[in-house]
Amino acid sequence: MTFAAMRRSQRARDILEERRTALLADLRQDIHDAFAGVDTIQTHDAMDDLDASVVTELTSVHFDLMQMKGDALVRIDEALARINEGRYGLCESCGAEISEARLNALPFALRCTHCEERKEDAEETQRHEAKLMHRLRWEG
Repeated sequence: MTFAAMRRSQRARDILEERRTALLADLRQDIHDAFAGVDTIQTHDAMDDLDASVVTELTSVHFDLMQMKGDALVRIDEALARINEGRYGLCESCGAEISEARLNALPFALRCTHCEERKEDAEETQRHEAKLMHRLRWEG
């Protein structure tokens, strides 16, 4: 590993560990607040069914955000493991180096921009085909 690659990996490790620490603190606070009932309105306190549905939706959004933070922690831990294994910054699809700009923006990136775009295009095609098949089944 070149000196520049080692510096880049160390800088990435520092950034990832800082983000990991912040996310863990946020998630711990979210979990504490959820169990303590902070910012929770009981449905029987709501004025009507609309208020109750808003409370339910806000609770759902709060738990979705907690899930996203948990997912980000997993991606960060995986990136830290790649650093330890000497694989950090290499595209999992083609093996090429992931650009420094991409890693600065998304330090846990798994693929170079080109491979990520191909993956997203394939996923979009798959979603489109699934919708089409679903529509054909209902119409046929």
